Amino acid sequence: MKPDTAHPNPDRDTSEKRALHARSALAGYFFLTGAVIPVWASRIPAVKEQSGVGADQLGLALLAMGVGAIITARVGGALLDRCAPRFVVPPAAVAASLCLALPGAAMGARELAAALFVLGVAHSLLNIGVNTHAATLQQPLGRPLLSSFHAFVSLGASFGAVCGVVTAHVGLSPLVTFQAMGALLALAALIPARALARYTPPAVDQQCGAGGSPGRPRLSPLLLTLGVLSLAAMLTESAVQDWSALYAQESVGASGAMAATAFAAFTVTMTIGRLMGDRLVLWMGRVVLLRSGALVAVAGFSLALGLPTQATVLAGFALVGLGLSCAVPQLFSAAAEIDPRRVGKNLGTVAAIGYLGPLMGAPVIGVLSEQGGVGTGLLVPVLLTVALATGASTTRRRSGAAV
Repeated sequence: MKPDTAHPNPDRDTSEKRALHARSALAGYFFLTGAVIPVWASRIPAVKEQSGVGADQLGLALLAMGVGAIITARVGGALLDRCAPRFVVPPAAVAASLCLALPGAAMGARELAAALFVLGVAHSLLNIGVNTHAATLQQPLGRPLLSSFHAFVSLGASFGAVCGVVTAHVGLSPLVTFQAMGALLALAALIPARALARYTPPAVDQQCGAGGSPGRPRLSPLLLTLGVLSLAAMLTESAVQDWSALYAQESVGASGAMAATAFAAFTVTMTIGRLMGDRLVLWMGRVVLLRSGALVAVAGFSLALGLPTQATVLAGFALVGLGLSCAVPQLFSAAAEIDPRRVGKNLGTVAAIGYLGPLMGAPVIGVLSEQGGVGTGLLVPVLLTVALATGASTTRRRSGAAV
């Protein structure tokens, strides 16, 4: 009697469907991850005025937010290695959304610093949670996922920024804005929770059944290198976000609208690059993708800084966004492959080192820009992008990785 090949294994079909549903749900959580912080950032001037803090006090409050994110990335990864990320992501998304209200209610420097520290903690746990879950989903689905997931972060960031700007134009106070957006995002975080909870990747099931990650984790040279490369990528992204508009105004006398367009070009091409990133990984491999992307970013910086006109500045920053689009997702993916028992810990360590980039970059670029202009300050991310291209070989896929 011939085997019945007309009817596939129903258990396998159910597992695959649940994995695909979990993928769709996780894309929603990546969107929420991107949306939270821009809502706050778009209202920083109003919060500063309302809370009565000076520029130096605001800087310390923002530093507190970064410190909270770094601590949580390092510690939260260990939590994710001891329980399935599906149990962490939905409550972390709700918490991060509701914590938006805290800086809106802050009165004074201490309250604002405490509020931003808590927001940084909640958002960092969400960020590490979604990335860890995405890394573990790659094996059962048999394909790279992190670049396309990070495209949803970019889309969420655009949504959050637009909502912040709209609420400012209609005259809503920061507290009302943060309360309304926090409630909206928290409710949205509950919608995909069931689909996410119905599927746990087999590797995570085995890991949790074994009692979590054994032994004391080590900061290996490979993990440290990936962290430094992540720092370079994140610092460069934040440098373009903070200084591209100012550079356009200083170098070519751009209007406010045109200066803002320079950063918009960077954001749009980064989103497009991330949407294509997973297919590009399958086509050319991670090392070639990361190295060629970094070289494209260097070419973009060279165009914008070396031949400053309105057209070349826009084209240059667009190339930078395209070149950097897959850097952080692929560095995270490489970190997740080092040890399947410590995906969260390793990924969290790389992210924690990476978070140092924006904290370090802002004052360094600021000092250099004060001395020699914004173009001089932007030489820092140019050098870091060259280092990113040089170190791309460290992301080579580990033996036994599924995708």
